[in-house]
Amino acid sequence: MSHTALPITPGDAPPPLRLPEPGVLFRARAERLEALAQDHAASEWLRFLARLARGQDRAVRDVRVPALAPRHDGGPPLASALASRDPSWRAMLRVVLAAARDGALPTEASAAVARLEGAAPDVLEALADDVLGGAPADLAAAPFVGAAIQAYLACFAAGLDPAAVEPRAGGCPVCGGAPVASVVLGEARVRYLACGLCGAEWHLPRVQCPVCREAGGLSYLSVEGGPPGVTAETCKHCRAYLKVIDLAEAHGGDAVADDAATLVLDLLVGERGILRAGVNPLAPAGERA
Repeated sequence: MSHTALPITPGDAPPPLRLPEPGVLFRARAERLEALAQDHAASEWLRFLARLARGQDRAVRDVRVPALAPRHDGGPPLASALASRDPSWRAMLRVVLAAARDGALPTEASAAVARLEGAAPDVLEALADDVLGGAPADLAAAPFVGAAIQAYLACFAAGLDPAAVEPRAGGCPVCGGAPVASVVLGEARVRYLACGLCGAEWHLPRVQCPVCREAGGLSYLSVEGGPPGVTAETCKHCRAYLKVIDLAEAHGGDAVADDAATLVLDLLVGERGILRAGVNPLAPAGERA
């Protein structure tokens, strides 16, 4: 993933927060999805997600978001951008929908695009609330709405001062969202949790469970023949898991893209009664912790 922090070398103290660069983040995500689609059983679906990422890339370039009002209550700085969303996110949605139409769409997805293009603002805001709540009723429309919200929040996140963002015990310190996965930087071997909404990454020591913060009882599952460098980190204490994207093996890996390409791993872990902690607005999967 592309973030504003400088590369971390072994021995450096890892910065607590890495913020997204929207101008390169979504283009790189689209390229990663297209690469993962090669010889993948769900290649058409991954290429569809790549089109959404291309739409996100256009949206962050073509649509301006307003200045963010400062917060002084110690909460996540983007909480107000989520609670009182600016109409610019709906403009981004229109760009995403246009990108989705650049290729063939399954019947349900095509119908969802038509519904969203004709929906009133209050209907779109209700859909956004559903997606942010983690249990959207309109599953066909959810990826489009989630893509627009991701682009919208990434633009706000990019303008923050990392030093001014206070750490939080749980969730993203920037927007309060849940992580989609964790990424381990190749040479430095440092782990960051990646937000599924705004794209920020925050540091967490690798020995800790990202859900309950217990330091022992972690184990790892993977799918034979699946994309290299992607495992499910499970915790015996809280019976939850979060995927780990190891960039030493998953070259060019992206938390959102690599999570979407490994839904078989979610099925494998779910069969063991372990609940998913990660949230991917583009690809909801598994029963959540």
